[in-house]
Amino acid sequence: MIIYSSDSLVATRYSQRYKMPLKTFMNLDEKRQKEIIDTCLKEFALRPYNEVSLSKVIQKLSLAKGSFYRYFPSKRALYEYLIGYAKKLNIGLFEKTLKNPGDDILEAWSRFYAEAAKLDNEYPVFGGFGYKVSQERDNVVLGDVALKSKKQGLKILRRLFKEQQKKGNIRKDLDVDQMVYTLLQVQEGVMDYLGLKYKVDYKKNIARGKPLFPIPEETLKKELEGFARILQEGMGTKRRKK
Repeated sequence: MIIYSSDSLVATRYSQRYKMPLKTFMNLDEKRQKEIIDTCLKEFALRPYNEVSLSKVIQKLSLAKGSFYRYFPSKRALYEYLIGYAKKLNIGLFEKTLKNPGDDILEAWSRFYAEAAKLDNEYPVFGGFGYKVSQERDNVVLGDVALKSKKQGLKILRRLFKEQQKKGNIRKDLDVDQMVYTLLQVQEGVMDYLGLKYKVDYKKNIARGKPLFPIPEETLKKELEGFARILQEGMGTKRRKK
């Protein structure tokens, strides 16, 4: 899922330029559009881009090949649309939780992650696709997703952290870039941590159409609060005087 790496912070930037389908697709009723989108999301979530067969997608949708290409002219055009579609869903979460974090940016980060996980559990095929994309280092459309995500995440969060410093909510003696990078690293690592602790097999969940996070919402909330507390308070004892 896109949201579980710092890639989620690039949502606004990319969604402004993602490919649109042909008018014939937009003329379909919403139910049929969603059926086509969900089928395609699942195919790309389960297989590398080069192994996705449009013929199989078309067969699953009970479409004539000519009809499908009147919706999307190529596999790449379809893939670019799916990436933009997925990222567009994340914009609302970012606007809701992190754009105006209030006085506690770490609490806002916890809410952002929890809300994102809730969305993925409600819409598993979206979560599976996002997770797949976020793990790629040589994405055919985005290139090195992780690296680009960190760069954009640093840019966006740097501004938020500086505002928090001015308000006195974050220590002014710490380097902003180091704090932001630490948060981004934690954000990416949380999913690995949860997978190990709760024995979650994300790939199997994606293949079976199950939620990525088969753990109670309250449990996830407590785990996120734990990470936020470590970031807020640190984990070292007082230094000994020399």
